[in-house]
Amino acid sequence: MNTSDYFRVKFVEKLLQEHNQDSIIKVSTVKRFPVDNSASILSTLNAGSTGLEIGHFGLEVAYTENEKKHTRKMVMKVKPHGSVTSGMLNSLSEICGEELSRVYSQFKELTGFSNTHMRELEIYQKAPAAFQPEIFGLHVDAPNQIFLILMEYLEEVELLNAVMQPELWTPEHIRESLSKIAQWHASHLTTPETLDLKYWNEDVASKKYMENLQPLWTALLDHAVKVLPEVYTPQNSALLYKAIEKIPVYWDALEKMPKTLVHNDFNPRNTCFKRGAAGLELCLYDWELATFHVPQYDVAEFLSFVLRPETYHKRWEYLEFYRNELNKLTGKFEDKEEFEKSFFYASLDLGLHRFGMYTMAHSVSPYPFLPAVLNSYFDGLQEMKHLLP
Repeated sequence: MNTSDYFRVKFVEKLLQEHNQDSIIKVSTVKRFPVDNSASILSTLNAGSTGLEIGHFGLEVAYTENEKKHTRKMVMKVKPHGSVTSGMLNSLSEICGEELSRVYSQFKELTGFSNTHMRELEIYQKAPAAFQPEIFGLHVDAPNQIFLILMEYLEEVELLNAVMQPELWTPEHIRESLSKIAQWHASHLTTPETLDLKYWNEDVASKKYMENLQPLWTALLDHAVKVLPEVYTPQNSALLYKAIEKIPVYWDALEKMPKTLVHNDFNPRNTCFKRGAAGLELCLYDWELATFHVPQYDVAEFLSFVLRPETYHKRWEYLEFYRNELNKLTGKFEDKEEFEKSFFYASLDLGLHRFGMYTMAHSVSPYPFLPAVLNSYFDGLQEMKHLLP
């Protein structure tokens, strides 16, 4: 099938019917409309790397459900196989120079992208949550390496793609986000996973994983110092170089701490807000990087994105709010000092892995938001550096 075949009436009807088997669904028309793909980093980077159309496609679908008429705007997300994304990122490392490329190529399948084609579908199918977008259908076409998600079109929402506007994030938005992610973390901390864990195998963070990839963390950091010296100052970079040396020590502690299913891309590129009967409601999407780590990992990333210099001082207030929310649900996080230590160790991993990868991609295709995010990140890291073992 060509990509366009996935937008035809009969195929969309098949997706809707399979996803809602208790109803009788008939689709009469499917009309495409343009949507902005610029906020999707993986879609942008993958553009042109495969002969298929990859990204988000708007569909206005007219259908009946049990003879009741509906017209809904939907988005078809067409995902590439994770190996395509991994290969694309390896190509980016080659553009960054021989030193990084030589090391990156050794670990290209271990950076968290090899199973992105299935992780998001697994989450939406087996771990649904009220604050995820409404899902209308899922489809796997393995021979053609196409993986589809048919979801709601997000309109009349607040702070959609607001990554360049942290000043718009009010305390209400931040607390709502932290409250909802605490609910998610709590629910996956205490219950067995229903996910197919073969999609979460070699690249999930652990002491062994972080130790084995030490050469990559060093190469990414070396590169970051070259491309963003104004952010990766001697003081900031020294802290991360020391963290690489101390991976065996701080991961001895992390191994003993509770783990959960984390979003691993929890930031304003993947969030918006709806106004419902209960007030402000988070909508969190793009779950393709979801993995397992301590729950503080998501919070470290989120606060790096939404805080700005005049609100940096609120980092600890928001962290304490999140700890209280999580502890109310689990009873496992009474110790504030231990919780903050876990937050710091998670922040070290975040800087070595996620922000190292971000900076590699930024050096090829600049992300205007990244320097401010990194400045926020390092502000918090420097305040906690006394916790480095």
